[in-house]
Amino acid sequence: MKVSIALAAYNGERYIEEQLQSFLTQSRLPDEVIIADDASTDRTLDIVRRFQAAAPFAVKVLAGRGRQGFVANFNRALAATTGDLVFLSDQDDVWFARKIEVMENMARSEEHAWLFMCDAAVTNHDLSHIGASKLEQFNRAGLSLDRFALGCCCAIRRELLHWAMPIPVNFRSHDIWLVRIADGLQRKRVVNEVLQYYRRHAANTSGGRTNALVPMTRSGFTRAVFLRRWSGSASWVVDARREAVCLHMLHAGVEEAARKRYGSGAEEFEALAARFATLARQLDSRVRLHGMPRPLRIRHVMVVWWRGGYQRFSGWRSALMDLLVR
Repeated sequence: MKVSIALAAYNGERYIEEQLQSFLTQSRLPDEVIIADDASTDRTLDIVRRFQAAAPFAVKVLAGRGRQGFVANFNRALAATTGDLVFLSDQDDVWFARKIEVMENMARSEEHAWLFMCDAAVTNHDLSHIGASKLEQFNRAGLSLDRFALGCCCAIRRELLHWAMPIPVNFRSHDIWLVRIADGLQRKRVVNEVLQYYRRHAANTSGGRTNALVPMTRSGFTRAVFLRRWSGSASWVVDARREAVCLHMLHAGVEEAARKRYGSGAEEFEALAARFATLARQLDSRVRLHGMPRPLRIRHVMVVWWRGGYQRFSGWRSALMDLLVR
């Protein structure tokens, strides 16, 4: 099995050398590393070029001519890979020595799966561990694994990249695109082992409550969600509209994959596209409710409920929010 690493870089001089060094200490070295730079203005490319010259495996550097954003940058890196198993890499984490070995072994044993995710130790900028891993944060918050989408923890089989690429450059995140398709096809597997540091610092592009540098609690997470949702309609509506746009884009992307796959092999893609379309319509209906006066919402909430529009959300809690939040 040929192993590739796709790394997207931008102004990463402070941390990228540590990450590159962790590639060199792997018990199973990669066969190639593709580094796409998004027109960095610091010493990132100098560090990368020195790594390229000294590495005992193939390193290809794609220098950017202008800022494109991290999704487009990952598109470039992924498109240049040739491996059977492709690892996504951020520029500021550090991998443990057995990461590639462990995840390659899982890929060999789980032939049906297309995407594999490991756990990661959450740290601050100097790699001081907060005492919880990413999966522990999820478990403490009461979140299910279908919400676990962390690109730097992913290894992706070539088949998924073939059907899911290219990632729309205006989609919210490259990893959410790939993980949600794999998860929807029931082809995601989670390696319940901490195989890297996940560094949090002021320049991170990823957010989310479970990325907090304090151990998560169920009550704390619930309180944060409650305050955000009930402090006014703006925050929920903005988030819901953004999610609906993502669902429409996922529907279109998976439909296109079904057309490329054709025949009986397209059935699982067609079924997933239909689920994305249904979720998008249901969320669109809920967003429209928030533009109505409260007394007029009762009938419409009942219609959404009758049509099953709350089943994939939080059931009666979502219905109550649609009735009460202005």
